[in-house]
Amino acid sequence: MTAAWSIRGGFRSGPDPGALRRPFFIAAVVVFALVVLTEVGMSLVLGQTAVEPVSAGEAGKLGVPLDVFLKTQRADADPPGTGIGFLAFLDGLLLFTVVMLGLSLIMDLRAYGRIQGIVTLVVTFLWVIAAFLTAMLALAKLFLMIGLFVATPFGTLAYLALWGSFPKGQAAAILGLLLLLKIVFAVLLILSQPKFFKITGLVLLLAISVLLQVILGVIHGFLPGPLVSIGDQFWALITVVVALVWAVVMLIASIPAIINALRVSGSVGD
Repeated sequence: MTAAWSIRGGFRSGPDPGALRRPFFIAAVVVFALVVLTEVGMSLVLGQTAVEPVSAGEAGKLGVPLDVFLKTQRADADPPGTGIGFLAFLDGLLLFTVVMLGLSLIMDLRAYGRIQGIVTLVVTFLWVIAAFLTAMLALAKLFLMIGLFVATPFGTLAYLALWGSFPKGQAAAILGLLLLLKIVFAVLLILSQPKFFKITGLVLLLAISVLLQVILGVIHGFLPGPLVSIGDQFWALITVVVALVWAVVMLIASIPAIINALRVSGSVGD
């Protein structure tokens, strides 16, 4: 019976079901769910952080089409910029992985083996499609931003009207909150079962998530004001591409689990 994709069958030597401290594990899942909700900009968590430097009428006078202006405002409304929101593509996969690992410790192994592969296959397939489409849109928006910025003078004025004012303070506060929550999550996960952090895939995914977030904060802090939005958009694109690659790996790794589950079912039927 195969276990979670991230450990490639080595899970039996990992966490002991009897040693799982469920209250800590549940708390860890809740904390990381809060991370993902924060990243996608739930107003109940963050409040409104929308930044609208100009009105639609003023943007129109600068030659910015109304539909471009409205799409930009929706995309950048909450949380500020794109980079923070796109972290959810990677952290959502991490949350899914942790939940599946937890289920493997509390469910009957035979039942878990039958559902783990197919659930991972379906979730990651949908994730790949969503990440790919989002990456294409992010790339198009990045080209639009760069194109406007270099098209002096009116294109540059339009860019400055739409993206020239980036809320660095709000973004820094949110990134700080996310980092704190991820630290709390790691501590709670260790308290629930220390051997979780012997799972290479889980640790690597968490490390990549933190690294991408830290670099995003550096981009926000060190780029000149008018260029922060371009840097934020570029790093958002990198983040969703990393999530796309990771989801593809998970998708491929789920296939052997499905095959093994079918073989076991077939042998039982015989």
